[in-house]
Amino acid sequence: MDLFRFLRREPVAASASIQSIGGGESYSVTDPAFLEAIRSGLSSSGRDVLLNGAINRSVRLLSESIGMLPIHLHWQDEQKGKATDHPVYRVLHKKPNNWQTPYEFKRLMQAVLLRKGVSYAQIVKSRGQVLQLQPLAKFKVDPLQNADWSISYKLTSPTGVTSTLRQDEVFVLRDMDIEDGVCGSSRVSQAKDAIDLSRSIRRAAQKLFDNGLHVGGSISSPNKLSPEARANLKASMAEKTGAGNAGKWFLLEEGLEAKTFAQSLSDSLQVENLTAQTEEIARIFGVPRPLLMMDETAWGSGIEALGQFFVTYGLAPQFVNWEQAVSRSVLTEDETAIYEAKFNEAALLRGSLKDQADFFAKALGAGGSQPWMRVNEVRTLSELPKVDGFDVIPERANQPAGAKNDPQKTA
Repeated sequence: MDLFRFLRREPVAASASIQSIGGGESYSVTDPAFLEAIRSGLSSSGRDVLLNGAINRSVRLLSESIGMLPIHLHWQDEQKGKATDHPVYRVLHKKPNNWQTPYEFKRLMQAVLLRKGVSYAQIVKSRGQVLQLQPLAKFKVDPLQNADWSISYKLTSPTGVTSTLRQDEVFVLRDMDIEDGVCGSSRVSQAKDAIDLSRSIRRAAQKLFDNGLHVGGSISSPNKLSPEARANLKASMAEKTGAGNAGKWFLLEEGLEAKTFAQSLSDSLQVENLTAQTEEIARIFGVPRPLLMMDETAWGSGIEALGQFFVTYGLAPQFVNWEQAVSRSVLTEDETAIYEAKFNEAALLRGSLKDQADFFAKALGAGGSQPWMRVNEVRTLSELPKVDGFDVIPERANQPAGAKNDPQKTA
């Protein structure tokens, strides 16, 4: 709600402190809707920042990458199997709530995390079992650290209704915070200077093309112009105003001479300034230049290395953030010793089909290497169904018949 829309609302009952509005109407300055309207007017971290192409791409890339990758609940035993019978597995992998898919839930939580520095979801339980994770993106959430170091969360709904949730009732994701660690720091806010400068450059360019006179040069005459020639010249200038007529020249009369304007250095630097601001935004969000669709070099075979770089240094910290947040907020103390949440980032690191084929061949013992994977494990990673009789590690390809698949002992 913006401030103008707020002031058009019906007046609320006056409290201890009120702000008088024209017409004798009074509004409480503690009204959550009024405070939210003020914050939205003073902050540049709202939805309008997505109009910046670099911000839009960065937020989408990080949020959609997190959203598309599955997160599973695993046993922490030697088998490392999926804990499919646990209700948290279903919530994380199948159905987080009654209105979102897992992709939509993770994408929203990550987008809010980047925009606000912290994102919340209410943990809905029944008889001690987690049933749903309901995002609290529409609520204003105020965390309060108690004397015992636990955190309570005060929720304010869009209609002004307040409630308080305990720490074990809220799933929290926090970005890096250098103050108290309770509320993360918004990356969009950190990029505010670059966003504002980019916006100013674009606004100036827009004004230049909307209102500027885009002609090819200047006009001079050794003689005084007649009223008719002056009127014709003004009409010609009016016809050339606007971006659609950029670079056109005038039809001159009565001895007028035209001289070409040299291009201004400041004009040629506008694109470089926008590029510099895009790079600044890329640094803050940890997104490589080519993934912002701005690199001039050919990608070639380096795209695989670039993808691994992004996963390792851009997404991996977020994977750990999600995994440990699940252990802290969703699992009980006893369950954290038995289960762990893990992202499956293998989909982003598989490389080309040729690379996968070489990897799997060696894993199965091709070329005389020691096999260390089962055929059904390879088929599972390739999203193929298992087949009977292939749940054992195969023998080494060049191993003599009857020999055991054990490493040779040293003398």
